[in-house]
Amino acid sequence: MRSALTPLFTILLLLLLLASLPSEAHNRSQSFSQWTLDQNQLQMLFTVKAREATRLQVAGSGDFETLLANHIAETVSVRQNTAICAATQHVKILGAKPGYLRLAATFECTASTEQTATSIQIGSFFAMATTHVHYARVAVTNQPSLEYLFTENRQQHEITLSEQHWSSHIERAFTQYTALGIEHIFGGFDHIAFLLALLLLLQRMRDVIWMVSGFTVGHSMTLCLAVLGWVNPNILVVEALIGFTIALVAAENIAARTASNRPIIYAVTALLGVLILLSLNPSTAPTLPMTSLAGLLLFTLSYLPLANNRASTTKNRPLLSLAFGLIHGFGFASVLQEIGLPEDQLWSALLGFNIGVELGQLMIVAAAWTLYKIVKNISSIPRLVPDISSALLCGLGLYWFIARSYA
Repeated sequence: MRSALTPLFTILLLLLLLASLPSEAHNRSQSFSQWTLDQNQLQMLFTVKAREATRLQVAGSGDFETLLANHIAETVSVRQNTAICAATQHVKILGAKPGYLRLAATFECTASTEQTATSIQIGSFFAMATTHVHYARVAVTNQPSLEYLFTENRQQHEITLSEQHWSSHIERAFTQYTALGIEHIFGGFDHIAFLLALLLLLQRMRDVIWMVSGFTVGHSMTLCLAVLGWVNPNILVVEALIGFTIALVAAENIAARTASNRPIIYAVTALLGVLILLSLNPSTAPTLPMTSLAGLLLFTLSYLPLANNRASTTKNRPLLSLAFGLIHGFGFASVLQEIGLPEDQLWSALLGFNIGVELGQLMIVAAAWTLYKIVKNISSIPRLVPDISSALLCGLGLYWFIARSYA
């Protein structure tokens, strides 16, 4: 029987290291905008996560809403050829769902946007987060919606209008949202960490296929439910729970490989117990409600004792992948809920995005599995390497869970 103390010490060291970093350092940095073209006017709705906007308080001083409105006004512009389209109203703050901030602005150009080359430039937040990405959707009358991705290296896009028949509209929506799904999974470090944690314990391709299938079924269900508006979860709670799923799967790996699950159970139970006690005081309460924390505690106490050997844990992994896939599906849906889906190509866009997520997921799994097999064939992998890897992922997941619980 190998001791579980080495992985536990690794988790503690990683948590201490990550605690010295700002909580935004490991969170996906992204924002969204929806544009409506009406002759020579462009109306913009700009949405950003509230915690993302807190970067502005570090970069400047003053009223928070004023800082945000000024930042958007300075970094978003519309041009026709070399002429700048004037903002006809100041950027104003609108109401938004919990965890988000929304702003509105209107730009007026000298000529019709349908007849003159018009470009949108968005440089918001790139100076504070070089990995920031911005998703923009442009709605055009009698045209398919256009989707654009803005990055630090691509901060300007020209709006391209063309006459296409209905089948071409469907094909374009499917293609654009497939690419968006691939980009989303590759930019989601928490989703990648979860997939790697799931893979660390598996040794047969058959087990990998069952794991991927379970995760696919789970996240596809909640992705559709959330995007169609049938379920509307709190994104702050979802992101905190995603961190917990990573930590629990990685902890399960350690318990199964060391055949000693008690230290892991004690550690996770103690953490959840502390959070439950903190939730009793409004000034120290996390984002997650006490009922959610109690549910996580009951699940941990019920499930982790089953992780007492590799065989039983591997057998249960497809079901765990499906269950936790339900949570990750809400995370996948967040980008579509903010950027919106074209009403006339709703199903093709939704199908394309889901297929894009699947393609990205399969590429990550294939790359990780191939690398594992190559290294294993070249030399024997030290027995502690999977344990240390799981410990690092567990520490990272716990950090995300705690940091996002207090976002």
